[in-house]
Amino acid sequence: RDRPIGLGLATLIDHRLTGKRLFSPQLYPQGKTAMFLAFMGISEGAIPFLLENPLATLPAYMAGAIAGAMTATALGAVQWFPESAIWAWPLVTNLGAYMLSIVVGAAITALLVVIIRNSLHKRGKLAIDTL
Repeated sequence: RDRPIGLGLATLIDHRLTGKRLFSPQLYPQGKTAMFLAFMGISEGAIPFLLENPLATLPAYMAGAIAGAMTATALGAVQWFPESAIWAWPLVTNLGAYMLSIVVGAAITALLVVIIRNSLHKRGKLAIDTL
């Protein structure tokens, strides 16, 4: 749930953090869609990012997932129903901690994606199609 939100967030903050666009133009609207779909429990919005550059996406995705899960566990958030969509949130024990874990996981995913993509771009290993 937090990783597609993080990838979408990365498309919103990349220019502000680095001064340049780090994604191809078609990924910017897909980032917003990924965030929307994530709240409905659909993680497939992240697939275009993974297919476009797995080296930049997968490590950030994994780190965000670990950070979000560790935050939820440490703060005692328990999801009793196997559904991550927003309509299942009333079934979560300690909803505040659960929501915080989503924010933590998404933020870490977003920051790492931007950092990795910027590093690859500086080294000439990431070409950005500007159409």
